[in-house]
Parts: sequence; structure tokens; C-alpha cells
Amino acid sequence: MNQQRSVKMKLPTPWMLGWLLAGGLLPLAAQEPVTRVALDAAQPGPVISPLLFGHNLEVTRRAIWSGLGAEMVANRKFAAAANGMAKRWAATGTGTTAALDDKTPYVGKTSLRVQVVAPDPGGISQQQATLGFRQNVRYKFRWWLKTEADRSVRMRLTDQQGVKVLAEADKAIQPGEWQLWSGEFVAAADAANARLELTSNAPGAFWVGAVSLQPADAFHGMRRDVIEQLRLIQPGSLRFPGGCYSEFYRWQDGLLPVDLRPPIGPTGLDFLLRDSDDVDTQELGTDEFMALCRELRCAPALTLRLSETTPADAAGWVEYCNGSAQTKWGKLRADRGQPQPYAVKTWFLGNELYLFGRGGLNDPNNCARQSKLFAEAVRQADPSIHLTACTNLVGGNNNPAWNTPLLAEAGSLIDGISFHDYMQASRKPGNLKEFATAATTFLWPALQKFQRELARPILFDEWNTVWGYPGTVGMGLYTAGVLNLLCREADTLGVAQALFFQPLTEGAITVTPMGAELDEAGKVFAAFSAHQGNRLLKITPASSAEADLDLTASLAPDGKRIFVTVINRNPDSAHTVELSLDHFQVPAGSTAELLVPVALEPQAKFAQREGTLALTGGKLVALSVPPCAVARLCLGLPAAKRAE
Repeated sequence: MNQQRSVKMKLPTPWMLGWLLAGGLLPLAAQEPVTRVALDAAQPGPVISPLLFGHNLEVTRRAIWSGLGAEMVANRKFAAAANGMAKRWAATGTGTTAALDDKTPYVGKTSLRVQVVAPDPGGISQQQATLGFRQNVRYKFRWWLKTEADRSVRMRLTDQQGVKVLAEADKAIQPGEWQLWSGEFVAAADAANARLELTSNAPGAFWVGAVSLQPADAFHGMRRDVIEQLRLIQPGSLRFPGGCYSEFYRWQDGLLPVDLRPPIGPTGLDFLLRDSDDVDTQELGTDEFMALCRELRCAPALTLRLSETTPADAAGWVEYCNGSAQTKWGKLRADRGQPQPYAVKTWFLGNELYLFGRGGLNDPNNCARQSKLFAEAVRQADPSIHLTACTNLVGGNNNPAWNTPLLAEAGSLIDGISFHDYMQASRKPGNLKEFATAATTFLWPALQKFQRELARPILFDEWNTVWGYPGTVGMGLYTAGVLNLLCREADTLGVAQALFFQPLTEGAITVTPMGAELDEAGKVFAAFSAHQGNRLLKITPASSAEADLDLTASLAPDGKRIFVTVINRNPDSAHTVELSLDHFQVPAGSTAELLVPVALEPQAKFAQREGTLALTGGKLVALSVPPCAVARLCLGLPAAKRAE
């Protein structure tokens, strides 16, 4: 007998109606529409590539510094300067002075010279937000020091008021070459905006070359709590060192010991490294990035620098990553403990050179010639790589003045074309419906146009509503729309890979000195990641730009679970989705998760809630989706429960 386990009427159930009214999410007496769709589990389509769920890990703003990077000390190599002094640092002690010294550099061009006047202890100090400590957590430190005469130095960490001591340690140093002082301590208390001091009682000069302070459990210089959040969003690919930053990055420097990597900057681009005084201290190199990709089980993607460098330099990086141990650079990688090639397939020939190319690379004809030379060189290093040209498709516009000479000159060596889009820059949405529908009303036609005109695989390698800002409901709705579209249409549109910009502190993961959590786009990525590697299921009738509901469905490889993602693009009323399933029996214990706006405005946040599924005979499923909410249905038991 066809037993009904629960019933979903056209109107919300009384408890659901009360919940919606109490939250201000449904007008009184509104009638909830129903969309009925059919799914056939016996007719799965193409595999949904994990590469559509990629992210740009660009070294910019607060992505690495005060983001993924475990380093807590600002300007730790004394490269950011003002009026002869290192920014973020101050001299401490009566009569003590501190100044940059380019005659006694340790890394880069300078060190910090400290002149102590006895009998008062003197030295340097720093107090800022990234110096946040947890009680009973272990931390490790490093100081590179040099002195004129025998002296003892003291490291002291206190709370913001300078009252509560978190840790203290002393070290005797002798005159001579640079000396490393390293150690560990356990923080005695919680403290935010803590104060770090290094002082000495002995008169005279000493130098500090570099400082480091990190949690002792850091993973190759990265924060484990941030890595755990990255694991939740399951990036199918990570791109490094990013976009604009890549045109300043020298990959060989990233192979040096981390304290000896010369700082990068100033770049002259005020938007790039603005949170670290336009200087990056190079905490993340090739090997650390590859370790992260292995940890997250995602594919690496690398951007080659074209500005003010050579084709041989780019080819060397490809060989370091992909060459055998019998090649020059592959042997170096093997000697450094990585005998097997990293096998990086996706490579980008520069980034936004039409805007930021230096040395004449912002000229289309010059860039076309250089792109050919670089492409020839890197293909000699590894003919199997997937090489993407720096095409100008920003904002949905195909710029023939740039793209025509580029593809004419280097087209035979190029596999893919690069597309960047930030919807708020070009389309300026004013309400939630515009955020929710933009993927189908704008992005879909734009991708169709590029495929028709250029006939190349598309790498949608920078996309978001905006860069440089935290996540919002508007960003989350657009993210959901893009992911739904890519899951359904990537094959027909020729989209080989997509990379959100960017996961850290700009939409997907919020990082503070004391913790990390998913932001609004990150919550969507975590929900939609269930589609990765599944077979696409055809939805009848298909989603359209005009419909209130935007849906994607996929079948897990084991054939025992169906995942459905739903966006209610209507800001005025809840909407019920009713699924009719063929060749699939929905078990009890299936679940629904909802991301519901706490307010129906673009700058709001999502609340995460469980949805109530109505199941009838295992073949009919219904779920009420609140206005501008995002839902994920898991029709089937989780893998762990099935194993039991």
C-alpha cells in the first residue's frame, strides 16, 4: 500500500506558517505556490566536475596575512618603512632608539638596529590585532639577532594593558654573525591585541633581522583552523599565487627558507597588499601550497608571471612542478624531499595584463608576442599542461582589440580562455531578486556568446559579486545561482573550470585572530559541494530565468543518494518544490538544510536551519523554501549510516 508518511499541502502547515510569519518571511494570508518537477534516476547525465568548485588563493589583502597564514607578527622582516623606521614597530625604554639599517641586512634590504642606553632596559615592541593568544595553547617563536657585544635579551608577551604576562624567555647572545633564537611556550591566559617586546639591559647596539611567532601546530606555516574551514567548502581546485599578485611573484624565492625569502613590494597597487603596508613577506611558497592542495585533496592551478621576467623562468617553474627527477629543476624538487612530480595541469599565462601588465605588456600586440614565446617555452617543459591565455573577457565583453592579436599569435599553443566577472561592478544589483537571477539572466548568455565567438574551453577563473568584502545574502544567492548554472550547463557552455574570488576574508571564510568560520558564500559552497563528482540528473521541466525556483539535481556515484539544490528567487513569498522521482525510492531519514535570510535585503546574513521534508510513498518529496532562501536536499542516507 502507498503509505503517506507526512503531507505537504499547497499552503504551509500551521507550525510552518507561524514560523514564517514570526520571522517576517511570509505576508499574512499569502498563498504559497508549488513547482512540480520530475527526476529519473535511471537516466543520469555527465559527471559534475569538482573543478567547477575552485577558489583563487591569491596573496592579497587578508588572504594569507591575518588569514590562512599562521604568522602573527606584522612586518616581521622590517620591509615596510616610514621615516626610517619599520612600520608596526616602536622603540621602548628611556633613551632607546630604533631605525632601519641597510648596511647590515638580514633578509631583503634592511634589518632593524636597536640602540640601548643603560641602565634602563630598552628594545622594540609591537601591539596589534593578530597577536591573539589562547590560554594553554602552545606557540613557537624565532628571532634572528646580531650584537656588537655580549648581551642578554628578553622576550616578553603581555595582555593589551601590559599587566598580565602571557610568556617570558631570556637568551644570551654573543657578537658575531646572525644568530637564531627559537623556542616554544604555552600562553598563560587568553589575550587579544597582545603586546610583544624584545629588550636588553646592556648598553650599545643590537640588530633584529626577522621575527616569527606562530601556533606550534601550524601546518607548513598555515593555520589549522582555517584549513578546517577550507575543508568544509571542499575546493575542487586552488589557484596560486592568484591574479595581480602573480605578476610580482618570483617562484625561486619561495624555495628559500621562509625567513630568508625577500619581501615582495611595494607593488604600487593600493588595493593589493593594503593590509600589510603594500609588502608581502612570502610565507607561502610552491611546496607549502602543494602540501595544502594534498591536504584538501584538490587540484593545484598556477599563474605564471609574464611581467619583467623571461620565458625560461616560467618554464623552470613548470619543470620544478612537473619534471622528472632527471631534469634540472625536477632534481631540485626531488632533493628537497618531493621525488614525485606535483603534476600541475592548469597554468595561466599572466593575469589581467591589459590592466596591470608592466614592461609594455599592457599593449595587445606586445602581449600577444610575449604570450607565444612563454607558451612555447613552458610547453617544452611539459607538453601535457592545460594553458590558459590572458584574454580580456571582463564583465561579459569580448574585447577584440586585445583578444584577436593574442589568439592569432599564440592561439595554436593555447587551450583555454580566461573570463573574469564581478557582477556588482558592471550590473549594480539593487535587490535580492537581481542577485538571485543574475547567473541565468546575464552569465548564461555571456558564456554562450564566448563559446560561440571564440570556440575555446572557458576558465571562469575570477568570479564573485565584488572583491575585498565579506559575504552577504546577496553574495550567497549569486554564488548559489552560479553553482547551479555551472553544474547544469558547464558541458554545453564549454566551462572547463571555475574559481571563486576569493575564499579567505572575502566572502567564503571569515578569519579573525581568535577563530574562523564560514561566511555566506562559504555556507553555499559547503551545501553545494555534495554535487561534486555526481552524475547530473535532468529536471523536467527545466529551470528557466523566469522561474521562481532554480534547481539542480545529481545522483551520487553509488546510485543511492540524490542531491537537489534549490534557490527560491522570489523575495515576496515562500515556494514549495515538489519532486516526483522515477527509479528511486526515497528512504526515511532523508534531510533538507536551509539557508534563510535573517532579513530580506542584500547585506543581510543567512541563518542555517533544518527543513521539513514531506515524503509520500518514497516517490514524492515536497519542501517549502522561504523567500530568497537556498536549500539542499539529501534524498538518501548519509554514507556512514548506510554502512551501519
